[in-house]
Amino acid sequence: MDVKKLKRRAIEQYYPERKELDEAKQLFKEISEFINREYGLESHFAGSAGRGTSRKGDKDIDIFVLFPEDVSRKNLEQKGLEIGKKAFEEFSGSHHVEYAEHPYTKGEIRGHEVEIVPCYDTDPENIQSAVDRTPHHTRWVKNNLDKQQRKDVVALKIFLDSQGLYGSSLEIQGFSGYLCELLIAYYGSFEKLVEKASEWEKQQRIEFEASEKDFQSDFVVVDPVDPGRNVAAVMTSENLAEFVFKAFKLWKNPSYSMFERNEDFSEFELQKEIDRRADLLVLDFDRPDEVNDILYPQMRKLKRLIGKKLSKASFRVYSSGVDVGSRCRVFFELERHLPENEVVEGPQVYHNERHLNQFMQKYEKVFAREERLCAKTEREFTDAQNLIKNFLRGEASNLKMRGVPGHLAPVVEEFRFVDPMDGDEKWLKYLYRKFRCE
Repeated sequence: MDVKKLKRRAIEQYYPERKELDEAKQLFKEISEFINREYGLESHFAGSAGRGTSRKGDKDIDIFVLFPEDVSRKNLEQKGLEIGKKAFEEFSGSHHVEYAEHPYTKGEIRGHEVEIVPCYDTDPENIQSAVDRTPHHTRWVKNNLDKQQRKDVVALKIFLDSQGLYGSSLEIQGFSGYLCELLIAYYGSFEKLVEKASEWEKQQRIEFEASEKDFQSDFVVVDPVDPGRNVAAVMTSENLAEFVFKAFKLWKNPSYSMFERNEDFSEFELQKEIDRRADLLVLDFDRPDEVNDILYPQMRKLKRLIGKKLSKASFRVYSSGVDVGSRCRVFFELERHLPENEVVEGPQVYHNERHLNQFMQKYEKVFAREERLCAKTEREFTDAQNLIKNFLRGEASNLKMRGVPGHLAPVVEEFRFVDPMDGDEKWLKYLYRKFRCE
């Protein structure tokens, strides 16, 4: 079966039926008419449902309330929350306030997850925040994707989701829905994207009109609505490489299994995999009262910080990762124990006298090996666990001064090492998926 046929199968399985699309449009119509009647403001049907690129069962409705540009930011926020609250009350829905660049209302109405977001009704050149850009994205997609291409977007989302690459949150750092839409618009179809992506170079730039903007990123997809923005800026180089490899596999050996997310999980198989690997150190500590988009970047920074300390002390790290759930965890798969002595290499014996003297003054047990001066020294740490303890709990430790991110510093010092199998289902599934992919 070729990629085009696989795509059709995915669309048949995951593209919403007409009834589901009509229900979403009808609910938007009713809510927008209420807002217009009560407040005199127009609304915009945003998100994948508004663009016709939603997956079956998504049930998400994003309503952007368009405010005049002369309204102050403070009034926009206050009035936006008032409108959201009244709309949810009118339609007997539950709701709460969430925050992006400014607060908005989110809740449930008739089985749909509804967001009511205030924004300025302005030209792309005059946007004041990211939400002001969203209505322009919707209009661009509607004008540049035909009906079949919108279905192709859904096939792409399903493929990416099955590979763990769909989502632009700072937890996943993968492909946003808008990025999927742009890629299908640029290449014309899902199968053409897969063919071309399997041949992408490390540095890849995609733009619909020539732009002189220089982006500090290997993978650039210039926003046709805002040419100064890279839509793919959040994506990691690892996720991009993973996508190129998976596109290559799908193109060369098409299989519908690549559209199916494997949710199988076995604690027995995970334990066997852990037993086959090197030592595993898992740091566990309380979760700060912050959202994932704040915690994940700080957790990755902490992981890099500890990883550098381990590498500098000659501990070989094979794999590492972070997980944020009810608690926070950082893990390292590594060679935990090292010999007490290590050999430090110095200058070649043919170097000038100054270099030789400097090395001999620094070390006691100096000898020549393979044309270099070498010295035998005792390691400060022979156990990686002790090194981590010393770094995070050492005397007069100021974790912020040592580079530990601010939101984590108050809780990291109270970390504990735990058995890899000692954790909730989310943690075990994370470890299982990560180890199966390596």
